[in-house]
Amino acid sequence: MKLFLILLAGCVLAQDPREILKRAMEKDERNLSLLDTYMYERRTLQRMYEKDGKLKETTDKVHEVFHVDGSEIERLMMKNGKALSEKDQEAERKRVDREITKIKNESPKDRARRRGETDKDKREEVEARREVFDAFELKLVGVQKINGRQCWGIRGDPRAGFVGKGRRADQMKKVKGTAWIDQESYELARLEMDTHDTISFGWFLFRLQPGAKIRVDQTLINGEVWLPKEIDVRADARLLGKMLRVGIEVRYDKFRKFSADSKLVAGEQ
Repeated sequence: MKLFLILLAGCVLAQDPREILKRAMEKDERNLSLLDTYMYERRTLQRMYEKDGKLKETTDKVHEVFHVDGSEIERLMMKNGKALSEKDQEAERKRVDREITKIKNESPKDRARRRGETDKDKREEVEARREVFDAFELKLVGVQKINGRQCWGIRGDPRAGFVGKGRRADQMKKVKGTAWIDQESYELARLEMDTHDTISFGWFLFRLQPGAKIRVDQTLINGEVWLPKEIDVRADARLLGKMLRVGIEVRYDKFRKFSADSKLVAGEQ
């Protein structure tokens, strides 16, 4: 009987949405810490539409991304489907080399200031994730296959009266959605969010309107870490005072281990 109760308790605990999400958050903090050890390619396709639905502008860029001492470095590789000219490639290479050299040669005081800024962003990210349990009412909404893997769906709706810390707390009060947690690994496989209030970025130069839909997919890389695979945003937004319809697709590819001395040290995804 005692063994049966232990097994039953474990089964109930495994179905508790707070416990599932807690384990997923712990895994995600580890993933965040390992992101700096990877180089990857990021393609960002952005479409801007007029209010009547007419396509206004399309921008398509591919960057190679890696980190040096905690700071993200981007190298532009392609723009609007075309590789850079030899001249532009050389200019990008020199610019990236200057960024790396500046980081490696900075004084202890300058390094402390730079790392303080990047570490602050990471701390805010971690703290915001921990506030999720106060910010949302959580409930299990079923099981579904996401990218071929069986996942729990945990719905989060804003909790009335939530008052959090930092700038992320205000944003959390304006979204709701579902986290899909991989049943085998307890990793976050997909996050689907809708906005129900205006969210501002960059000193209010960009305002995401209510009704925006955001989807984030993650995937297992090298058998050791779950990292972003796709981000998709569909929204009405106010940019520099003008209302536009925005479609943003971000795709991540070609993950490989990277060392701080700018040498690739392992194979691809």
